[in-house]
Amino acid sequence: MINMGLGELGGPQIIHKRKFRWSFEVTKGPCGLSVPRSFVKLASRPNISFEETEINYLNGKTWIPGKATWETITVTYYDIASDDNIGLWSWIASVYDYTDQVGLRMGTARQDYAASAELIMYDGCGSPLEIWSMGDAWPQAVNFGELDFANSEEATVEITLRYAQVNYTNMCGAQPQPCCVTSCG
Repeated sequence: MINMGLGELGGPQIIHKRKFRWSFEVTKGPCGLSVPRSFVKLASRPNISFEETEINYLNGKTWIPGKATWETITVTYYDIASDDNIGLWSWIASVYDYTDQVGLRMGTARQDYAASAELIMYDGCGSPLEIWSMGDAWPQAVNFGELDFANSEEATVEITLRYAQVNYTNMCGAQPQPCCVTSCG
């Protein structure tokens, strides 16, 4: 006979991560700007994909994992009419200066456009459960959103972020480790 309860999943030591307990902040960008976490409406954790390498031999095929790629993430900000969120607008302008219709300058050096981003998930008491730190982040695409006379929702700005480095920190247990890595020796 099998126990029909939740088993370990319902145990007193299990903490369920919740989708509504998180923050996302962009810091250390061009000119020391930051994009405050208080104006973020929606975000996602980083995703990774692996290329596959096809191996052909005789009449068969097999595949092995190839290069890994951190996928872009989308962050949606509330579009507010104040200087409180000027960091977001300045960051976008540092990548492509939309404020100068004649020059249309673009940042060319990493320090002109790259920033650090941090996504933190929390427990019910406000303690961090996991931290995703993304380095060399920059807005790959900006969607200023559609407008609609029949809709009373707030206006938003959607940013697609590209980043070069990711560091994951588990705050409530062991850090992930490879099970076994075979050396060449």
